[in-house]
Amino acid sequence: MEERKDVPWRRRAKIVATVGPASWDEATLRELLEAGVDVWRVNAAHNTPEERRPIVGRLRAAAAAVGRPTAILQDLASWKPRTGPLQGEPFRLVRGTRVRLVPGNEPITPERISIDDAELVAQLQPGHRVLVSDGLIELLVEAREGSELIARVSRGGELRGRQGVAVPGVLGRPFRLSERDRADIAFAVEHELEYIGVSFVTKPDDVLSVRRLVQEFGGRARLVAKIERPEALGAIREIVRVSDAIMVARGDLGVQLAPEEVPIAQKRIIQVARAAGIPCIIATQMLESMTTQPIPTRAEVSDVANAVLEGADALMLSAETATGQYPVEAVAMMHRIVVATEQHLAPLSVPEGEEPSTIAAAIARTATDLARRWSAVRAIVAITRSGFTAREVARERPGVPIVAVTCDPFVARQLSLVWGVAPLALPAFAETSEELIEQAARAACGTGLVRSGEHAVFVASLRYFPEPGHADTLHLRQL
Repeated sequence: MEERKDVPWRRRAKIVATVGPASWDEATLRELLEAGVDVWRVNAAHNTPEERRPIVGRLRAAAAAVGRPTAILQDLASWKPRTGPLQGEPFRLVRGTRVRLVPGNEPITPERISIDDAELVAQLQPGHRVLVSDGLIELLVEAREGSELIARVSRGGELRGRQGVAVPGVLGRPFRLSERDRADIAFAVEHELEYIGVSFVTKPDDVLSVRRLVQEFGGRARLVAKIERPEALGAIREIVRVSDAIMVARGDLGVQLAPEEVPIAQKRIIQVARAAGIPCIIATQMLESMTTQPIPTRAEVSDVANAVLEGADALMLSAETATGQYPVEAVAMMHRIVVATEQHLAPLSVPEGEEPSTIAAAIARTATDLARRWSAVRAIVAITRSGFTAREVARERPGVPIVAVTCDPFVARQLSLVWGVAPLALPAFAETSEELIEQAARAACGTGLVRSGEHAVFVASLRYFPEPGHADTLHLRQL
């Protein structure tokens, strides 16, 4: 992809950053935005709605100060077995030593590790592998003594409190929304959070049950299905059809699959999501070493670059920005890797052989072809009320920036997750078609991504205007 020298490069793949104790003060949040964050992630498993309220306020304030639409993705906690809390500093489990595994939520020690899922602990038998902290720590069950287990540390490491637990071969609980999940969904609707991450999805009905609750509460949040369990891989196409975005949650998925199977699963999920035209987020351990050191490993750099090459819409940082020592440096590094990869990458296209199935898809395909065939076209401007038109264009992966012009700030923030889209929120749309095109042209020039005198393709719904969810018009003009 040839780099334009006269305007700044606009990164296409987006960056999602998890906020936590290392990053949720206002000064650091602003630095993270300036370093390249597009979407904030808040994990509801680690805080209550009361604790989350001021965090959301700081996220909104930081985005307003920087002046860029920024979405918030709130993950639902759902039910994930975790170790008990930690009192004091993290400790290291040494390979070959033995520990007791006990049901409950008592503070963990190097000798006793509690697991808050008594049903799971009751299923464990000698020979089971218990994986902790995304599989970084492995405990091999050797014997049972009543309700407690004796396990040997077969893979050691540093253990913190409230770490995830998985047992390959032992089925987890079926998906169900707890009262805590319902409270978190209500919180997301109340605070107009743009995305909700649906954890431990196994089938389409899991996503639909959350959507019904969002609608019942009167919300507009879009749903991100997190692919963490093998059952979800078997139903991936059906899950994608009912979701608004997909997250490849490699931490939990990686402890259920053999390590060599994870890259294949990742590639397949990206392909299915791209074919459906919904964003796909790659998550977990992308720059993991940057939690404790200022530069990543070469393997991590390649991991990020390969996700971009495979067509991921967004890349997510977890511990790197939530609890790591170098949160701003991690975002800046990810930005640099993505930009370097994209600048040496031919424009991606939709999967070969896939034909547009709607008028909107055909319009988006035509706009992208025009931009590719005529170098004078410097941008595609999508005029949208719901974000639909911009997402249709992004699905085609044009080689020029996509400027999404909307009159709804909520929609502009949602579009911050979508590949290649620079969202803009106007106070209101002009009343006539010609005035609307002129208004969008001025807004596009204001981004600096396209300049007066250059050409742009405009995609909009003028026949059905102002009804959202259509695209029927393609307009080419010199700005």
